[in-house]
Amino acid sequence: MRVAILADIHGNLPACEAVLEDIARSVAPDFIVAAGDLALRGAHPRETVDLLFDRCDSVLMGNTDCYLAGNYLGGAYRERDHWKTELLRWTRDQLGDSLLQKLGALPFSVRYTPRKGQDLFVCHANPRNLEESLDPTLDDVAVRRYFAHLDAAACAFGHLHFPYRRRVGRMLIADVASAGIPRDGDLRPAYGVFTYTPKGWRVQIRRVRYPVRKATQALTARRVPGGPLLIHKLVEARYRHHHALMEAARRHSGLPPPGPVLRPPPGAPVRNAAVPQEGPPLNVDPASLPTDLDGTVTDATPLPLDVLNDLDG
Repeated sequence: MRVAILADIHGNLPACEAVLEDIARSVAPDFIVAAGDLALRGAHPRETVDLLFDRCDSVLMGNTDCYLAGNYLGGAYRERDHWKTELLRWTRDQLGDSLLQKLGALPFSVRYTPRKGQDLFVCHANPRNLEESLDPTLDDVAVRRYFAHLDAAACAFGHLHFPYRRRVGRMLIADVASAGIPRDGDLRPAYGVFTYTPKGWRVQIRRVRYPVRKATQALTARRVPGGPLLIHKLVEARYRHHHALMEAARRHSGLPPPGPVLRPPPGAPVRNAAVPQEGPPLNVDPASLPTDLDGTVTDATPLPLDVLNDLDG
């Protein structure tokens, strides 16, 4: 059995299309799952949700899907005068009542069982709720409390937008996201492929190229509320505590460095693009991004911590 799982698409239609194309061309899974956070924060919420419902065998609920459907609100979306409240209203208008009702009725999780006692459990953030992220820096005791009640051999989730693998006892767990707004230093969409073998479940985190500039231009052209901040976060592609997250992820799963090492011309000082440099950060102009960007942004101007580290979508 092979299950492809994409999560945290966030209305980024070009990225969603690229991931689904790669799944069809290179993976040929038995099942495709969209594990929540389908629409909010992107320029094409309706088109993205329609595509996911059409192409996926299971579509799960994420925290931002609940916000849109009106099940409850979290984070800054509860504040009357915050830009996220305007973004929520705009996205609801784009989706329409029918799709909002479908989002509100989505299931929390799905299971796949290749054989007895070998379930793959798929959810959005963790097996208990939609809001708490399974940060790779969490210690074993903190992580185990989320899985103490779960009878499964493997678990796939998203929410953090930072892909990595880990073992919790005999259980294989993996954050497979994000397909729409990666935050691990790599602009390429991420998704996961779980494959059942005679030795149990194995997971591969795949990355694909997509036209980043098309996504950023759409946020401006469609006048998405908060567009400049959304573009900044999309091209910055990392959290303030990026290096702690990356070090923990590598320790758990042996991930390679987050991006290619850019080789300087002969005679130029050697600078490793994967290592932070001294000096002031550089601004990233979305208009300067190539149409098909495959790489890592390492020197984007950091936003305030409260803006960067919001995990409420």
